[in-house]
Amino acid sequence: MGAQEEKKKEEEEEEAVPPAEKKKKQQKNSKEVFFSVLPDRYEPLIEEEEEEEEEEEERTRRKEEKKRKRKKKFKKYRKNAGKALRFSCRCLMLGLQNMAALYSTPASAMSMVTEVHRTAGSKA
Repeated sequence: MGAQEEKKKEEEEEEAVPPAEKKKKQQKNSKEVFFSVLPDRYEPLIEEEEEEEEEEEERTRRKEEKKRKRKKKFKKYRKNAGKALRFSCRCLMLGLQNMAALYSTPASAMSMVTEVHRTAGSKA
């Protein structure tokens, strides 16, 4: 019974103590650290190293896969861009050729050419 009474008294005293003094009581203390000597035949665990190697391999595999996908994607874009460029160049050249032909022919032949084009269009 004496021990219980002492605990109650200590709790009452702690409640009566202002918070500033409680902080003083809860200061950090140094702890004892124990060192042990390892045996001569100590072998570290290999599991952690194997896991790290597997993670590294997984990362490199993912990186290579991303590179392959990106390379494939850009190859497709280059191919499509090349096709579009070639087509636009053909259209430009045809337009320039038609324009040059129109300016180089005399005006009397122009009326005849347009009539030929109209009749050819109606046959098709």
